[in-house]
Amino acid sequence: MKKIALAAAAVSMMFTGAASAADMAPRYAKAPPPVVAVWNWTGFYIGAHAGWTESESRYDFATAGHYNLVAGDSFRYNTSGFMGGGHAGYNWQTGQFVLGIEGSISYTDLNRTVISPYFPASDTFRTRQEWIATVTPRLGIASGQWLFYVKGGVAFSEINTRIQDNFDYNQRNDTRVGWTVGGGVEWMATQNWILGVEGNYYDFGRCCGGLSQSALLATNAPAGVFSNHSTYVDNWSVLGRVSYKFGGPLVARY
Repeated sequence: MKKIALAAAAVSMMFTGAASAADMAPRYAKAPPPVVAVWNWTGFYIGAHAGWTESESRYDFATAGHYNLVAGDSFRYNTSGFMGGGHAGYNWQTGQFVLGIEGSISYTDLNRTVISPYFPASDTFRTRQEWIATVTPRLGIASGQWLFYVKGGVAFSEINTRIQDNFDYNQRNDTRVGWTVGGGVEWMATQNWILGVEGNYYDFGRCCGGLSQSALLATNAPAGVFSNHSTYVDNWSVLGRVSYKFGGPLVARY
């Protein structure tokens, strides 16, 4: 009888211990893993940009003419001002690499008139450039909310050049096709808003070469005045950017 009582007590203690362990288990269970945002750059985006730009205009004279002294004369000057506009593009992210394509169009207020080094008493040179457009592939490396990228492609601009004296002027207006390279850094502030800064170089090459006749400003101006020159123009820019990306980051559990 005593053995039966001892066995019953042992069984009772086993069940009591198991129940206590079951009650205590939840107290020591691991916390659920945190939810972490994975920043994804894939998607369409649109935005605006603004900043500073500078151009260099170089006038090269093939022969002696009405606005220069001897063959081979070359005169250059810089013009700086505001640049601002809009851009749109698409990015594809695979791993850390981000591939994209972007188009942009910008207004510029580049317009400068300078005194001629050949005939300073009467002649002036002027360059005006009102817009620049680009189409550029982009290649970047992403690190979370940051993207570091380079870009390069085709650039377009309308450039007006003018040489003028007291009686006549030679004016050329041309829509130029050139190339551009640049790079920048962007920060994804939220799942949709991106802030960035970039620098660019644009080369529009040589334009308007060959013999051209001056237009007349006054009825007593000399007729048949010619100049044989070309103009080379390139630009630099530093731009701040803000973009809106459609869609948001992926969310994963770790």
